[in-house]
Amino acid sequence: MTNKIAIIGDTDTVIGFRLAGILNSDVPSNPASTRQALLNFSKDSNISIIIITEQLAEEIRETVEELAKQPYPVIVEIPDKSGRLEGKESPIRRLVKRAIGVELEGF
Repeated sequence: MTNKIAIIGDTDTVIGFRLAGILNSDVPSNPASTRQALLNFSKDSNISIIIITEQLAEEIRETVEELAKQPYPVIVEIPDKSGRLEGKESPIRRLVKRAIGVELEGF
């Protein structure tokens, strides 16, 4: 496994990440294509991190949760240009809790 990163999101988010050097990307047009992109990236042994916008992840929550049970690739949800979804937990906080089994206060 290499340490490549993939991004799944809206056009603006994906363009920003591509400018930062992340070339594995997809701009899906519907939940079915979002699910397929996530599954394709998760099967690629070269990809260790998949970044997906919260909006798209919500559309395919069941698939995201199922894939998140595996150690790799790590799936990180980020806000898109419209901002964080209401009531959504910080992705970093969730990853720390998953990694060490303890919830950190003030994070």
